[in-house]
Order: sequence, then structure tokens, then C-alpha cells
Amino acid sequence: MFYKHLIPNAQRLSEGKALHFKVNQSEFVIIKQKGELRAYENRCPHQKRALNCYTEEIFDEDGDYIKCHHHGALFSPNDGQCIAGPCQGKNLKKATLGVEKGDFYILIGEGSPAVA
Repeated sequence: MFYKHLIPNAQRLSEGKALHFKVNQSEFVIIKQKGELRAYENRCPHQKRALNCYTEEIFDEDGDYIKCHHHGALFSPNDGQCIAGPCQGKNLKKATLGVEKGDFYILIGEGSPAVA
């Protein structure tokens, strides 16, 4: 069973930008790259810190990769795989997005810490 949580303003997210979304105790980052929205848990697999722990920025300086601003790890926005840094080869935890009547939702499975 899934619970859906509306992501306000997701349909208006500009290309190459991100928005942060919290469901109970879980934080997510929703990004738009190449016209597609993707969502990841806002947690680096290296030390489980928020990717944007020191800044609101989620991308690297060129806007090409998701960056952990704690140790500088870089992740592919397409699949969340770490391509450089201390957690190379590991992946960000992908979140499931749904669309209904033009609105975007994050779908959280029963038993997830995001479901209280």
C-alpha cells in the first residue's frame, strides 16, 4: 500500500532546479533535468547527511550533477549513482513519483519512516 503526498509547485519547477520536500521525518529532493522530474531521499549514502547540509544548493557548480556539500560526492541526476567521491558506486535512494491530473505526488510505501 502506498500513501501519496502532493508536492506543491512541482509542475512549475524550472529546468536544472530543485525543490525540497519533507514528509514526516524524511526529506526528499525533487529535481528537474532534461524535462523530467526525479526524486531522491535527501541523504548521502556515505555518512547519511543531507546532501545540502551547508547550503540550499543541491547541484554542483556547473549544474550537471547532484552534489553532497559535505564531502563533495557527485551523483548522476539520471539514476542517483555516485560517480565521484567517498561513496563512489553507491546510489542515492530513489523515491517514486506519481502524476494525477497534472499534480505530482511522492508515493511512500507503508512501513517507511516517512509514514507516521
